[in-house]
Amino acid sequence: MKKLVELAFVSIISVLVTLSVVNTTPAVIDGGTAYGCSTQDITNMYADYIDQWKKEISVCFDTAEEEVFDNNPIPDIIGPNPDPKKCPCGGSGWIKQGDGHKTKCPYHGEGMTTTMKDHGLIIRKF
Repeated sequence: MKKLVELAFVSIISVLVTLSVVNTTPAVIDGGTAYGCSTQDITNMYADYIDQWKKEISVCFDTAEEEVFDNNPIPDIIGPNPDPKKCPCGGSGWIKQGDGHKTKCPYHGEGMTTTMKDHGLIIRKF
């Protein structure tokens, strides 16, 4: 048992001495990174690649859309419209949202017509 305690004590001391001697933090060189170049140099080095990558990614997305949708999709955004027939509220003054709750239509909701006429904007009063 005495040998086991001595071995544990020597092991702990060895580990502590080793950790105090070894410097685990890298040295910063030239005021930039620990690898001897500044962060601005790294940014400049990749500037041309970034534009090329953006173009390649754009082409990839366009190709994927054509393969998945068979054509360029047209967004189906339907928002409030002054024409009640085109408005999602259907002239009722309330727009039913995807989660089931209803919001007042900015064009056909009660009290909203004066706001639209006076300001030409949707203004929410708190």
